[in-house]
Amino acid sequence: MTPARERIIEATLTLVAEHGLAGVTMVAVAKTAGVARATLYSHYPDVPSILAEATTAHNHDAIEGLRQVLGVVSRPPQAIEQLVRHIASISSHGHTLATHYGFPPEVRDQLGAFDAELEHQIGSILSDGIAAGEFRAGLDTDATATLLRHALIGVSELVAATPERAARIVDDAVTTLLAAITADQKDPR
Repeated sequence: MTPARERIIEATLTLVAEHGLAGVTMVAVAKTAGVARATLYSHYPDVPSILAEATTAHNHDAIEGLRQVLGVVSRPPQAIEQLVRHIASISSHGHTLATHYGFPPEVRDQLGAFDAELEHQIGSILSDGIAAGEFRAGLDTDATATLLRHALIGVSELVAATPERAARIVDDAVTTLLAAITADQKDPR
């Protein structure tokens, strides 16, 4: 990716984080990226095409970060805790696991890819936890993975709205999630 494209993508992500989708206009992206509008239009014909590429880049980084965070833990309960902490860390900088409403279809597809990977990772953690006897044997891993992903959306939104409360939100979320899935109902940390 050229330096101009990198600046455009970074500017787009900054605008979405600071102003929401409505803040992403061709004029605002060009100004924030420090490029001429002609340069911007030579790379992207419209806002949806910028958003699609920015979302792809952001999701790639987020999925890699997720895999790295989960790769350093040895037990499924620790993986749940790391997952909550990772999502909170991302969200404390204004990036949330927000809904996909209002985004163009190509961007929703990219956001859906991250959701699918997140649910896959959660499902793997749940399966490992059940096999290890740390999570309840009767859990429906698909349904529970979806429920946990939605709980993480709530964590994400709370942390983004009140970053000063992030540590408390994370602690409460970890305690609540583990209590819901743990085999013996005591804190496994």
